[in-house]
Amino acid sequence: MKAVAFSNNDIAVVAWTFGGKLPNCLGFAVYRIDVRAGTETCLPALATFSGQQATPGRTTADDPVQKFFWKDVYAKHGGTYKYKIVPMAGTPGNLQPMPYGPAISNQIQLSPHYGLLSAYFNRGILATQATAHALDGGPKLDELKARIVKPDDPLRLDLAGQLIEAVTALPEEAAQTGGEIYAALYEFQDPELIDHLAALKDKGHLILSNMPGTDDSGEKTKDTYAAERQQIREAGADVIDRFMPGSHIGHNKFAVLDKDGPQAVLFGSTNWTSNALCAQTNNAIVARSPALASAYKAYWDSLKADTDPQGEDGKAQQSADFRADNAKGHAGIPLEDGSGTVDLWFSPNTPKARGKTHGDGEAVPPDLAEVFDIIGKAQQAILFLAFQPGSPSIIDAVAEALKARPNLFVRGAVTASQASGEFYTAIHGGGAGDKPAKHQKGDPPLPEDYRVIHTGGVNKDDAFGQWEAELNQAGHAVIHDKIVVVDPFSDTCVVITGSHNLGYAASYNNDENLAIIRDHRAVAEAYAAHCLDVYDHYAWRYWLAQDKDTAWHFLAADDAWQDEYFSPDNQVKSAELGFWLGASPASDALPTPNDAGSTRLRPALQAATGGVAPPIGSHSESAAPRGRRRKAT
Repeated sequence: MKAVAFSNNDIAVVAWTFGGKLPNCLGFAVYRIDVRAGTETCLPALATFSGQQATPGRTTADDPVQKFFWKDVYAKHGGTYKYKIVPMAGTPGNLQPMPYGPAISNQIQLSPHYGLLSAYFNRGILATQATAHALDGGPKLDELKARIVKPDDPLRLDLAGQLIEAVTALPEEAAQTGGEIYAALYEFQDPELIDHLAALKDKGHLILSNMPGTDDSGEKTKDTYAAERQQIREAGADVIDRFMPGSHIGHNKFAVLDKDGPQAVLFGSTNWTSNALCAQTNNAIVARSPALASAYKAYWDSLKADTDPQGEDGKAQQSADFRADNAKGHAGIPLEDGSGTVDLWFSPNTPKARGKTHGDGEAVPPDLAEVFDIIGKAQQAILFLAFQPGSPSIIDAVAEALKARPNLFVRGAVTASQASGEFYTAIHGGGAGDKPAKHQKGDPPLPEDYRVIHTGGVNKDDAFGQWEAELNQAGHAVIHDKIVVVDPFSDTCVVITGSHNLGYAASYNNDENLAIIRDHRAVAEAYAAHCLDVYDHYAWRYWLAQDKDTAWHFLAADDAWQDEYFSPDNQVKSAELGFWLGASPASDALPTPNDAGSTRLRPALQAATGGVAPPIGSHSESAAPRGRRRKAT
């Protein structure tokens, strides 16, 4: 019997086990214990037993949780909590605690700070009922775009969460201390973020790449953000244009704080745009490590040297010397507080760019060789979020790892349906060379395995009851994170993140950075919480698209709901439950934070269900055959 809680700056997750199937157990009541306030609150619920009314104020003591993990989306920023799990028995409407437990979790806090590393995650999922209800002033996309550029708009603040704090932290510190910022950026549009750099004047040193697209008149342009480029240059910043050739992008999004030498660095998946803050899932790390900051500053210097001319209208050379230097990597940089080590890779790091034609003999880039090796050695779990990794990519490596070790707990979510389709084909076969044909507009949806799914919202055809159609995206990206988490509850945990899209094209052709954070349990748990939060959100929408009639159901009135987790001889058959059985938190107690915190305003899927995520499909390690109707769990 045990309960394990883990969290990041925005969400808490708790999982539990009681050693086997509990006869007559109808589910679990979940209580949040506020350590500082000394209060105990039963978490809300709304998924009822058949014949009951979903009245306001119902809790998990009335409508128990019929699975073994739960997300607390109402926890407050800065809060310090434990969780109590109580098995419930009896009959619907007359439930009583069972004589087992309760299980009490370790203590967690909703804070981004883990020593020298601070990890931030936004709430940029648009496909929620909360956001659908908030956009009621006209066409949803137009209203969204108008509101997320306004610094004080509640919708912007809710969707961005603390990511604005992360991206502006180093420019604000530079302005206050007389330091300088050295940044390499791709997309560059958000007014609030640009203002923070403009305030630095000539102490802001920016390498700005170009992004092809269309301008406001609909005309094609090689530089979508030309106006913002001119704006920051007129503010007095030292701006170096780095214009890329076709099929290459200057995809970095990092900033180094220099005050008597490099002191800190911001990196991650977040572009400096309103969409990145509010309309995509993203992450950022602020590392107050002079060693990491120095490595990024050296890469910044090499980007500048590789640009000709080094000012306006500069062209990226991606020279042989530049590529060879990047291919060396930076292995085992120790964090100065002893919390872990970081391997750094910069791109491009192959001898030459990727040609238009390439086959099975294509060399694995050195950064991805390390990533694939880490994935292949996973013992407990692989969790990941990706945008559009292309092929080959981590999708291939994760599929191979799962085939070699079927008991791995694998959960991934991607924007590109091609990527989730490739995973299905790699696991189940059925394609020439185990690769599906490229998905074309108008083609039927690619088959998907429930463990790796692409993003989708409730559309007008799916809407039912009080559920309304959701705005799933405001641009091409939905999930924009580039994250792999391996064995987050082990002392050999790994977090892989950065700007790199986790496929060959990024290593061969793009300016990129990739950080491999090893042995840092707190950061691994924070990233695991984010991955499971995003996956869980889209998983129910996946099941809704699979079979609308069974995606939502009443709670089971007997203990049969546990059969998805345990075999008839009471052995664990669920990869998910096996993962939780092997989980142990990084520490039993964390220091109580001093910041006041603020209530999480976006309850995502739980907005319409009072805090309860609708149960989702099978959790057993073997997916049921496609088309089979199954009871969700």
